[in-house]
Amino acid sequence: MRYFHAKSRRGLAVNNWFGKVAKSSRIAWGLTAVFLLANSLVPKTLFAQEKLEIKDFDYWANFCKLLAEEKKYEEAIAACNQGIGLKPDELEIWVTRTEILLKQAKYSEALVSADRTLRLQPKYSLALAQRCQALLSLNKTAEAIAACDLALRSDGNWGNTTAVVAWYNRGLGQSKLGQLEAAIASFNRALEINPENSLALVGNCQTLTNLDRLSEAIAACDSAIKVNNYWGDTTPAIAWYTKGLAQKKNGQLDAAIASFDQAVAMNPKDADIWLEHGRSLAAIGKPEQAAVSYEFAVKLSPNYALALASQSASFNKLGKFKEAQTAAEQALQGDSRWGDASPALAWQERGIALAGLGNYEEGLASIERAIALNPNYAEAWNNRAATQWYLGRYSDAIASSDRATQINQKYAQAWFNKGRILKTLERYPASLAAYNKALENVGKFADKSLLANIWANRSVVLWHLSRNHEALVSADRAININPNLPQGWYNRGIILFNLARYDEAINAYNQASTLAPTDANILAGKGVALLRLGKIQEAVNTFTATLQLDPKNSLALANQTIAQQKLQAQQEQEQQKPKLPVVPDSGKLKHI
Repeated sequence: MRYFHAKSRRGLAVNNWFGKVAKSSRIAWGLTAVFLLANSLVPKTLFAQEKLEIKDFDYWANFCKLLAEEKKYEEAIAACNQGIGLKPDELEIWVTRTEILLKQAKYSEALVSADRTLRLQPKYSLALAQRCQALLSLNKTAEAIAACDLALRSDGNWGNTTAVVAWYNRGLGQSKLGQLEAAIASFNRALEINPENSLALVGNCQTLTNLDRLSEAIAACDSAIKVNNYWGDTTPAIAWYTKGLAQKKNGQLDAAIASFDQAVAMNPKDADIWLEHGRSLAAIGKPEQAAVSYEFAVKLSPNYALALASQSASFNKLGKFKEAQTAAEQALQGDSRWGDASPALAWQERGIALAGLGNYEEGLASIERAIALNPNYAEAWNNRAATQWYLGRYSDAIASSDRATQINQKYAQAWFNKGRILKTLERYPASLAAYNKALENVGKFADKSLLANIWANRSVVLWHLSRNHEALVSADRAININPNLPQGWYNRGIILFNLARYDEAINAYNQASTLAPTDANILAGKGVALLRLGKIQEAVNTFTATLQLDPKNSLALANQTIAQQKLQAQQEQEQQKPKLPVVPDSGKLKHI
């Protein structure tokens, strides 16, 4: 070991010092181990610097603090270790060292360092609070709370801080264990000592959110932002982020997005903020923008399981099924951070992606993995129903839809899918009832595409039930919500045709055809309407264009023959009409 090399003058000095200390009456606690710990963390390059030969403890202690203030943590630890080498029983340098390790997120080392302080002074409140913080970060929550409790009952020596540090960390631990009312009491004790402690206010905000006391939670976060003091190693971004979570839970999605915007502006390197920003955008039906936020989250944390699964969901919404499959599979191989979700989300999104790629059986198997992990996963049951529908397993599809709506009776998408399956089976009254349930339960932040599709599909069922005027109203609602929905215009055209409003029907077909120029059925419907209006040549041209797109289109094939026959008869009639004699024009005006 380099530090104890016999040929080193400093090494000899250390050996002499070690011998003296070993003879002292202090607890030995493996001083060799202390020294090994102290010096193993010092960068080798520093040993070559002449200044490390300085034997002044105060120099190293002050240098350690100065470097820590400048956030040069590795160098600060090296300086602390030098000081500890000179005075290993000096409490304050151990406390400083522990604080630096906590800032570096080296929680195991921080715990060892705090325990070393407590061997020297077992009732040192600040060291116990540091121990509490380290244990909390190591997910040893019950031990952490016990350490904070002991800190609050001990000597009251808090160094440059106050008992707030113990009450705050105690509250965090209690919140983690689900002891929410006790956590609020702890945060409030911290605020009694320092009413301007923003972190304690944020702690209250988070815990009140978990208790669904959302108005109080938002007010607590607002107070933290207004006070804007004592943020420790964090920034007001944490308050904006926590406020956004409360607003999202409260259904205030636009406000939540605004809060996440503030948070990400202050801390653009936090993957959690980007993730929640994306999830809120997805919830208001903006998958393109959500995908951008997820991309930032994944760039910052490439193995973040929930971010990858959420990214997969946005890709599925955008029809990017291959990318969705890749993201879902990466999520399943990720870091197991699922937050309020589980791997079931990734299995479901993988299944949707595979079905989107036409691999229905494999997609169904993946969705069933999701259900096995979470039998009460309404979304997975709904997607199981859709996949079974595509496979023509209609009875199974209806059973899956029923399960989804049993789990969540207000699940609009599941009611919509059930309506579509029932329509396929020509069970029109039951289908209409399902569509009506979908409309009853669609939220104000529903995806506009979903809402428009419900109205459009509902219009078809009403048409089948010969309720044409109601069907027209339903089609018009679809178009008002989404004027770029070809199905809405096409349905409107069919209904107007049934009402013998052929000119209006042709206008509707024209709109639909502009939006979906390769849809042969739209052109075929337009051709029939032209035929009814007696616009025979236009009808023939339209049927010809239809058959170029789809040579087997039955409607066009059947009506093209009729149109051509009518056109031929029309031409023959024209030929048989007597021609009027042509009177030469003198080119002069005649006055009477």
